[in-house]
Amino acid sequence: MHFSKHFLQPVRTLLLLAVATLVITGCQSAPNREVGPSMTGPSGVATLGNTQRTYRYDSDIYLNVAVPVFDPGLPLDRNGNVDYDQLVEDDIWPQIRRLEANRFALDTKRALSETNSFGSIYVTPDTNSSADLYVLGKINHSDTETISISIRVVDGTNATWGQETFEYRVSEGYYRDAFNSGGNPYDPIFTGIANYVYDLLKEKSEAQKANIQAVSELRYAAMYSPETMGDYLERKSTRNGVTYNLTGFPAEEDAMLQRIRLIRAEEENFISDLQDNYAAFYAQSDSSYSDYHRETLPIAVGIRKQKAQRGRQQATALFAAIGAGLLMKNSGSTAGEVGAIVLGATSLYNVGGAIESNRNLANQRQLLTEMGQNLDIEVTPQVIEYRDQTIELQGSAREQYTQLRAQLLEIYKVEATPDQNL
Repeated sequence: MHFSKHFLQPVRTLLLLAVATLVITGCQSAPNREVGPSMTGPSGVATLGNTQRTYRYDSDIYLNVAVPVFDPGLPLDRNGNVDYDQLVEDDIWPQIRRLEANRFALDTKRALSETNSFGSIYVTPDTNSSADLYVLGKINHSDTETISISIRVVDGTNATWGQETFEYRVSEGYYRDAFNSGGNPYDPIFTGIANYVYDLLKEKSEAQKANIQAVSELRYAAMYSPETMGDYLERKSTRNGVTYNLTGFPAEEDAMLQRIRLIRAEEENFISDLQDNYAAFYAQSDSSYSDYHRETLPIAVGIRKQKAQRGRQQATALFAAIGAGLLMKNSGSTAGEVGAIVLGATSLYNVGGAIESNRNLANQRQLLTEMGQNLDIEVTPQVIEYRDQTIELQGSAREQYTQLRAQLLEIYKVEATPDQNL
């Protein structure tokens, strides 16, 4: 039987469509999943559509971690003071940034805790605290929608494990999902930071981690008693700064070491108690900050879109103005003059639109500023009891920590004096 080309062509087309339909259907169909009662609980899609990473830390050595309050990333002038002109230019409200510097450190602590791979994890006022590992953060950008944070991980020997910049954009539809009620829209970035630190930790051997703990303890001891503990440490200058190496370790029954360990334990108790202050501050600011975030997210999205639109308008205006100039220069005809007038009018219209966008942008920026005026940080005063002495601490967390260390040093000197006279 003979078929003409005109007949075969539609047949081929139908066959190809049928095969394509089968392929697409096969790709889109979900794989077979077992259903029915199970002792392991429900199966199928993960809760809320999120895939949770599992952590497996096979080690007996758990490093203690300090997460100092993040650098808020305020612009500084050549003298190291806040550059308020640049601050306005960068749309930064300092009260909000300082609040976020505290909140983001706490968010990082929580994310690190979920890995179950570290010892004590503390938010600290600064980097002067004693720890085996430090997670140092700086806020590069934060406008409710887009966040950028730089992270540097440094151990107790002062060696840098790594540094990375993390960026995340909150979806415009985040608050449409009822499951997100009460959630943290920035969670993904802090989970990413925790995963990064966890992966760096997994690269370290048991010997390396034990060495870090020993160096960390001796650096603290040498701060109080450099004449007896300093010789156990060697300072080594590297391209990335100074690092510390062990040359030995005092005997466990060493009286000076035992005395300093008691002081260190008291300092750790203070830092531990300070976590309640940070947590209370987080809770107190949570409602205001959440409302601020919910209300300003669409504004931040609008600003980004208007910036993009302004860029397109300015580019269109530029090309139109260039085109108008070229027509006026190269055409003496009536048609050329008319075309030049039309292009010139277009360029003026777009420039005017760009200016109008800037005015709207300024109004929205002012609204963001007004929303942040009532956010501030409060720190609860501390009262420390140590060896029948009461130490009262006032001021910010950093000021309290400095006062505590000074008082402990005075107590140490008094207790160490009889031994020095023997």
